[in-house]
Amino acid sequence: MKHTLLALALLSLVACGSQTPVGQDQHALNKWADDRLWAVLEAQEHRDTKALCLMLQDTSGTVREAAALAMASVQDSTARPCLMAALRDDRPTVRLAAARALAHIPDSASLAAVEAAIMATEDTTIANMMNEAAFIGSLAQPRDAMWYVSYLESSQPAIRQRSVYRMARLQTEELTTEFAGILHALRVEMDPMVTRSLMSALRTDNNPATHELLIDSAGRSKNATIRIAALRSLGADKPWGQIGDSIFWSALRDPDPGVSHTALDILQKRQGLDAERRLETVREGVAPYIELALSGLALKHGDDSTRKAERGWLNGMAGQPLDPYAQAELLPAQANDPDKDMRPVLTEKFMANNPAVVRLAAVELAVAAVREDMKRARYASREAQYAMLGDVIRAAIGTHDAGLIAFACEQLAEEDSSAIRIMLHDSLVEEARVHLHLIRDLETLQLLEQAVAKRDGLPPPEHKAPPFNHPIDRGRLLQLKQGERYRITTTKGEIIIATNVNETPGTSLVFDSLVTAGYYNGKAFHRVVPNFVIQGGCPRGDGYGGMPWTLRTEIGSTGFTAGSVGVASAGRDTESCQFFITHVPTPHLDGRYTKFAEVVIGMDVVQRIVVGDRMITVARVE
Repeated sequence: MKHTLLALALLSLVACGSQTPVGQDQHALNKWADDRLWAVLEAQEHRDTKALCLMLQDTSGTVREAAALAMASVQDSTARPCLMAALRDDRPTVRLAAARALAHIPDSASLAAVEAAIMATEDTTIANMMNEAAFIGSLAQPRDAMWYVSYLESSQPAIRQRSVYRMARLQTEELTTEFAGILHALRVEMDPMVTRSLMSALRTDNNPATHELLIDSAGRSKNATIRIAALRSLGADKPWGQIGDSIFWSALRDPDPGVSHTALDILQKRQGLDAERRLETVREGVAPYIELALSGLALKHGDDSTRKAERGWLNGMAGQPLDPYAQAELLPAQANDPDKDMRPVLTEKFMANNPAVVRLAAVELAVAAVREDMKRARYASREAQYAMLGDVIRAAIGTHDAGLIAFACEQLAEEDSSAIRIMLHDSLVEEARVHLHLIRDLETLQLLEQAVAKRDGLPPPEHKAPPFNHPIDRGRLLQLKQGERYRITTTKGEIIIATNVNETPGTSLVFDSLVTAGYYNGKAFHRVVPNFVIQGGCPRGDGYGGMPWTLRTEIGSTGFTAGSVGVASAGRDTESCQFFITHVPTPHLDGRYTKFAEVVIGMDVVQRIVVGDRMITVARVE
């Protein structure tokens, strides 16, 4: 309520004829020295839709534009009427901001209003950006493959990109009738992002012409992201007799780690590999984690003498002083041994006081081993099969470790209610809740509640953001300049990013505070997904860690492109200390995640990062 009154008071001052920002410092480093814009930010932070709607009527176009953009972060459907009114604003940038906000809370009436506003906008650049916003809103509705294909010839690259990205995620049966058109589009497309998504859409096309094009791209394209996309499409549910496995083995020695990692993932999922023969041709010169994985493949597929040799080599590695990420990579290689029951070792690993990433790897492998046993125990009763799995699930939850509990709940989510009832008892749930922090372990608590709801036949609980708990320190914020730069010195080289303080002030300030405190120094990149992101900053090192506070989701005016820096979250308004950097444009993140910075130097370093690489230091560039 007090923020609404503050907004009304400021609006009254403006209405009385004030044309200069109250308290404006002409030498301000960012826009938040303007008291009227600070009121907009306060309303945004407190999700005060009524105050923002009033600000859309301010006499200052700058305030109206800021209020409209703030609605993109709030994403409250009750704001549609005032945003639709803002589409008739005499200032084009206000209309654009309103269109962008409506794109995240679309309905048929608001989309029609945006279309009308586009027709009334003479500025071609603004009209094109509004058209993209309208298209984003239209993607909220289910579409068939033909609808997406119809946009592949759009003159606006952003619309082409978004269309094919969504199309590539359709089910095979929905795409089959469009394969010929998609292949034609792939042959003529020049945009790398569209090319990658078109390749993904053809992942189940068994046309030899498609295979030929993908194989050629995987082996010869100068663009590593296209080589990755081609390999993924070739490795997805295709008859390998038509393709062979040579392209994947040779890709293990690709200089780009994303390409080699993708090839390794595909080979590890195949059965009947001639790992002994191939091992000798590719082992020298590959990255250490690939060498470990290759040894595991030879252990799995080799003969007795090969297994003996690889077992000895892996045991020797286990005796070395490996860092936690190398230990986590060693475990799955050892777990491939068909002559040894690794479950007792794995159980001991995740029950003991090992680094979080090692414990998580161990419990993942223990669950995988039990699931394989369940397949073989086809004559056992269903209760007996799930009793085996339940032993591991309950042991993981019983550790009271937030990461292991979260993983266990993710496994439970794959089962039906009757299976969950066998494995998840109320006493275990209550014990877990006692040991989880309401905010720091929010993601784990959400997963636990989802598992309980499914067990009890209830609908999934709605995501509820935690209460506002981390106010912005305006004094410290005003010390940051728009485009503030930070140097991330990693084990692979330097990355320099620039933060967007004007559009994501809360996130930019928290990042600066953590950097100033030295928080990120020594933290690892715990997650790397080729053609997607690198992610780091987790206090646990396994991705399940956070702070005892959360940030508000802040949505700016631009989407995620290659080199965008965003904040990991467990849902709206749950952001904390983990951040990610995108390898390629990722439009599916737009409107859902906070993008607070961009890489300005060092994208080549971003592409070389692998799991376990560390941030040696992170510091502001003075």
